[in-house]
Amino acid sequence: MINFINLSCYYRKVKTKYSKQQKRSKTNKFLPPPSFISFEPTNYCNLKCPACPSGTGLLTRDKGFADLGLFKKLIRENKNHLINIILHFQGEPLLHEQIGEMISFARTHKIYTEFSTNGHTIHNNIDIIKKAKPDKIVVSLDGIEQETYNKYRINGDIQKVYQGLEALSELNKKERPYIELQFLVFKHNEHEIKHLHKLKKKYKIDKISLKTAQIYSENQIALLPKNYKYSRYIVNGAKFTIKSKLPNSCKRIIFGSVITWDGKLVPCCFDKDADFIMGDVKNKTINNIRNENNYQRFIKNVFSQRNKIEMCKNCTEGIKI
Repeated sequence: MINFINLSCYYRKVKTKYSKQQKRSKTNKFLPPPSFISFEPTNYCNLKCPACPSGTGLLTRDKGFADLGLFKKLIRENKNHLINIILHFQGEPLLHEQIGEMISFARTHKIYTEFSTNGHTIHNNIDIIKKAKPDKIVVSLDGIEQETYNKYRINGDIQKVYQGLEALSELNKKERPYIELQFLVFKHNEHEIKHLHKLKKKYKIDKISLKTAQIYSENQIALLPKNYKYSRYIVNGAKFTIKSKLPNSCKRIIFGSVITWDGKLVPCCFDKDADFIMGDVKNKTINNIRNENNYQRFIKNVFSQRNKIEMCKNCTEGIKI
C-alpha cells in the first residue's frame, strides 16, 4: 500500500515535471494509480440548500443511484493501492439502500472508508452503520437552533440530526466511527461558533471543523460571514474572488479520482456537474483513463494556468484560508 511519505515525495516530482510545460505531442504514462477515490452513491438529496447545485436542482447531469456491481469492480481493480474511499460527491449517500454493503466491501479489502452526510437519516440507518463499521462519518450541521439551521439547510429538521448524533454517541468504542462535525460558516450562524464545544462534549464528537462556504453567484454574497477569517472570498460590491492567488498545482488530481454514480471519471470534487468527463470506468480502468492524453492535458493546464479553469476559481486546494 502507498504511504503518505512516498506520496509527498512523488508529488514533488510530478509538480516539477508539469511545471516545465513540456511541449511534446505525447505524454509518457507515469501517473500513479489513485490513492483515494471519491465515489458518488447518489446525487439525490433530501434537502434544498441554496448554494448546493444538487439541492437547488441546478445539476444538469442525470440523477440516479450507483450500481453495487460497479462499485465492487472499482474496489477490486484498485484494492492494492487505495488508501481510502470517500463515499460522497453530490447528494446524500445514506439515501442509497446498499451503502452498508459498499462500506463493508471496501473494509474487507482494508480500505479506509468515510462519507459525509446531512445527518437526517443516521438514526434510521444506525444498525447498518453498526454492522458496516465505516471508519469516519462527517456530519454537516450549520446551526445550533432550528431557526438558524433552516436558513441554509432548507427542509431540514435539526432534531433529526441531533437524534442521529445521539445514536452515534451511544455506540460502543469498537462500533463507533470517527465523528467529525462540519460547520459551514455563514453570516446568520457565525455567532453560534462559540457554542460548538458543548455539542462536541455532549455527543462525543472527535473533531469540529469550521468550513468556509462556497458561493456561485452575486446574489449569494449575502450569505457570507462578517468575520473575514471565516470567508474564502474578497468581496468588492457585487463581485467576489478567492482570497489568495491560485497556485499552479493540485494534489487532488494527482493522487485521487472522482467517480459519478453512473461511472464517469471527473478530475475532482469541484466538477460538480461533470463538465470535464475524462472517461467511463465501466469500460476502462481508472489508471488507464488517468494516463490518457485527455487527463494529461488537463493536468498540464492546472500546473500552468489554473486560474483560467473556471471550476478551479472556487477551489481552496493549496490555499491558506
